[in-house]
Amino acid sequence: MDRRKVPGQASLEVPALFALPAGIIYTALLMIPIFMALFISFTRWNGFSSMRFIGFDNYIRVFTDKRFGNAVSNTLVISLVFVAAVNVLGLFFALFLNKQGPQSNILRAVFFCPFILSSVAVSFVWKSILSYTGVLNSVLASLGFQNSMGNYFGSRGSALVCICIVEIWRNMGYYIVLYLAALQTVPAELYEACTVDGGSRWQKFKSVTLPLIVPGATVSVLMSVINILRIYDTVKVLTDGGPGYDTETVVYNIVAQGFSNSLLGYSSAIAVILFLTIGAVTVGIMQASSFLEAE
Repeated sequence: MDRRKVPGQASLEVPALFALPAGIIYTALLMIPIFMALFISFTRWNGFSSMRFIGFDNYIRVFTDKRFGNAVSNTLVISLVFVAAVNVLGLFFALFLNKQGPQSNILRAVFFCPFILSSVAVSFVWKSILSYTGVLNSVLASLGFQNSMGNYFGSRGSALVCICIVEIWRNMGYYIVLYLAALQTVPAELYEACTVDGGSRWQKFKSVTLPLIVPGATVSVLMSVINILRIYDTVKVLTDGGPGYDTETVVYNIVAQGFSNSLLGYSSAIAVILFLTIGAVTVGIMQASSFLEAE
């Protein structure tokens, strides 16, 4: 038997061996759970008794469940506000901070600090500020503005506003960094050429900055969409889905149905739908980005 090695075979085997641990972890922690969730979504199972195959009944129930519909509505509202705010404000502050100097570096650190903090810890701090007996109402009462005091978590509208504020404040620094990275790829020569041609600041932004930061903006928009569609811990700490089910999000509904109501099959169906939705949104954003880059 010829045991001679094909030229280049050893060089291919070594990288494969180095990639093997990562491949095992990726398969064990991501691929296997995805296929398990897909299988469980076709069953009725409470996590302890034997599974019973029920076909597409869980998926049919998803689209007729008012509680899930409310969770989808809340997730869409939070997502639209969050994605618009962090990208518009992120680009605005990135333009402001896109210069060298000690003050700029300090401000970058100040903006980024909330992002590295625990989301649960941040949520508890904001809850102590915005609750009815919290810091904000105490300050208003001490200043004589008792009529301005409010129960900010007592109604759906104000509670969703509070959730959006906390998420935007905590994550803003991350998207500022993404836009700063994109801005620093724009050649300074193009701004100089635009100045020579008599271009204003707005013309520089419109004709030079925006077209060249499309790849960075795509990453920022994509990350903001994916991150906010998976929101759970902030909602859990601030409102626990209340009042009633008024502030539940899709991920909160998955956890509640799966572990509180012991409907693992139904919650898996919701998780599969969320997974496919995120995939479809990702493809849509990438296609839109390709179209804008082509222009």
